[in-house]
Amino acid sequence: MATEHVIRVLPTDRPGLVRSAGHRIDDRWLRAFAAAVGDTRDEFFDLDRGIVGHPVFPVCIEWPLIEQGAPGIELSTETLRLGLHVGHRIRMHRPLCPGEEVRTEARLHRAEARTNSALIVTEFRTTTPGGTPLVTTQVSTLYRGVRLEGGEITAPAEKPRSSGAAELARIATFETDGTNAVVYSECARIWNPIHTDIRVARAAGLADTVLHGTEILARAVSAVAPGRTDLTGVECRFTSPVFPGMTLSVHAGQARPDAVAFDVRAADGTPVLADGLVTFS
Repeated sequence: MATEHVIRVLPTDRPGLVRSAGHRIDDRWLRAFAAAVGDTRDEFFDLDRGIVGHPVFPVCIEWPLIEQGAPGIELSTETLRLGLHVGHRIRMHRPLCPGEEVRTEARLHRAEARTNSALIVTEFRTTTPGGTPLVTTQVSTLYRGVRLEGGEITAPAEKPRSSGAAELARIATFETDGTNAVVYSECARIWNPIHTDIRVARAAGLADTVLHGTEILARAVSAVAPGRTDLTGVECRFTSPVFPGMTLSVHAGQARPDAVAFDVRAADGTPVLADGLVTFS
């Protein structure tokens, strides 16, 4: 008999509805992340000049709060491994800096039953110890073949910011190989064996390990906004897995005076990241 996969939404009076973690951000971690995504420009790497975090670096401090599944739900390890990272939205209040003490809080933002699947959206809020907002992130994970129990959690769905009718042109190309996920895992401190262990990937029905979506996103943002530290937002949908050995191209175009639209495509034109948008102050 086939195993039934279930995600249970916890009652509002149960513990575990909110998780939090504190971090001290140091230049070693910031520079390691920048190196892992191939962006060692001065603003992210030059200690004499003084550095800030890459715009996608917040995924590093958020990961410990979601690696076992979103807060506010219960699921088995087998069900957890069915999750697909399908969307990411970052709102930056200012860049993260070395030496900062920060606190990140995670809570269940949405839990939605879909046809033969469940969508879970987790919201992260990172602040200073005094409560000043630094970063707000929403991560969307789709669990295929999973049934949702305990009722849905609804929230006003924040629609993607319009990218207008921007025409996208190729601005960068990069190669991937089997080292990408290993280097990124260690430098970002985000470890999930499906990215680095072929045995785990095959057990999940994949032909090979898959690269982290957030690495692809970070490389795309570096290509779209080189040398800019005034980003206020990054968002995208992940539409297809990236396997080692693929050649990827970043396509971008001016959407508005304060925004650039982008996507990432495989060599055959298949989008692996779509509806990308970077906004600036």
